[in-house]
Amino acid sequence: MYDAATDRSDLGVLDAGHLAAPPVATIHLTARVPFGFHGDWLTGGA
Repeated sequence: MYDAATDRSDLGVLDAGHLAAPPVATIHLTARVPFGFHGDWLTGGA
């Protein structure tokens, strides 16, 4: 999540079953993260 007013980024942890809900956790980052950067985590898998 990017806040243009402060030029800072946060990492929002979402509940995949309730995407319209607010984040279940927010991590305040020390540097702005560029647009287009993203990540995901999957349980199980290869």
